[in-house]
Amino acid sequence: MYDEKDALIYDEDDSNIVRQLKYFYQKDLEKKFSDKKLYIKAFYLHHLLDFFKETRVEVYDLDLVFKKFLQEKVNAEISDISGKNVSFQKELDELFDLLKKNKQELYDDLQGANLTRSEKKKST
Repeated sequence: MYDEKDALIYDEDDSNIVRQLKYFYQKDLEKKFSDKKLYIKAFYLHHLLDFFKETRVEVYDLDLVFKKFLQEKVNAEISDISGKNVSFQKELDELFDLLKKNKQELYDDLQGANLTRSEKKKST
């Protein structure tokens, strides 16, 4: 379905990642608390967790993973409807900091370790 509103947002040459970013940026703008960019953060978190599973980079080197994620997987900025560049570096930095502070939980989740320690002992 082709929508005139979408024609203003999307460019034919945009990658799927850029199209998704633009879509979620627009969703954030439509919300009351758009300054928090919750849709954008969820977008990046989703793709980052996928990247952890698919990357061949040493996942215990978070700085390297984050660097490669930005180089290989996503864009840190887009152009809005008026052609102005919109950067999401602040949101990415917040996400990276959060994951660094909670890296053990991240690694546990990536390994599927959602069992408590006592449940793990019972299963071995």
